[in-house]
Amino acid sequence: MAVHIQTIYLEEKSAFAGSISAWLESKGFSIVTYDGSDEQHETIDGVVLFHENHNFDKHVADLRDHFDKLQVAMHKIDISGTMNVAISHLGLFFDRTKCKHVLFLGSDNLKDHPKMEVFREKWEA
Repeated sequence: MAVHIQTIYLEEKSAFAGSISAWLESKGFSIVTYDGSDEQHETIDGVVLFHENHNFDKHVADLRDHFDKLQVAMHKIDISGTMNVAISHLGLFFDRTKCKHVLFLGSDNLKDHPKMEVFREKWEA
């Protein structure tokens, strides 16, 4: 499903990123700290936005809008929705776009969301 992904970018001082970093590394992904540099903006070819009921904090919304203007492929996962559907659609997104360098974003309040654990258990990368 996501075998073509070479790098996942995560924000350094994000509680959300801190909650998924070790798990992503255990799945074999190379993790790089997202620093907002122009070089990274040119490299990132996919963005995955985790949210609850389409609620984004300002920082995540600003980054979403920025990458939207750059016409970077984007996928949103509603963590409060049906997890099987979310995971299936994520797989289709990765298969369709063949992203290699993906930024994972989410609001810090999602780090302890019970459905994040369900996502980690069910996603077969």
